[in-house]
Amino acid sequence: MATHSETEQERARSGAASGPAPGGRLRVLAERSRVGFRVKKMGLYYVKGRFGGVEGEVETGPDGSFEGGELRIDARTISTRMPPRDWHLRSKDFLEVESFPEIRVSGEGVEPPPEGDLRVTAMVNLHGERRPAELSGHLHGDRLLHLQGTLDRHDFGIRARQPFEMRWSDARSAT
Repeated sequence: MATHSETEQERARSGAASGPAPGGRLRVLAERSRVGFRVKKMGLYYVKGRFGGVEGEVETGPDGSFEGGELRIDARTISTRMPPRDWHLRSKDFLEVESFPEIRVSGEGVEPPPEGDLRVTAMVNLHGERRPAELSGHLHGDRLLHLQGTLDRHDFGIRARQPFEMRWSDARSAT
């Protein structure tokens, strides 16, 4: 999962000289933010997609350093640009968006980059489960924050149902 976010204040300053963002709470701009994902399918190829509905806030310290934040993702806006697959991902087999319409990612702790990447300890609320995740990231200039990490859907209780034929043959061989 990767996110690119730009705050309203940062966009207003886009023509200004580089420097840290002022301390405080900054709103993530949905129209300038992207939450994407990449999943390996049957070990053969990757399926890429994104979520269209994103909102959140970023906390910065007095010196402009990133201190944390929260991102809320509308699970119903998942898109792989293949409508039948998107419908299946929204179903009870995967995200079950009728019961769990929102995914939340909360930055709990941030290690500033000595020379490289930020290290963010986050809590992810997905499919009714809350689990920790380690994210790494970096700033692009003073306007754009890029974070990425790896999640295992099984940790969140997301398991696709087996096809009926497979379940039937397993039950038959057990007797």
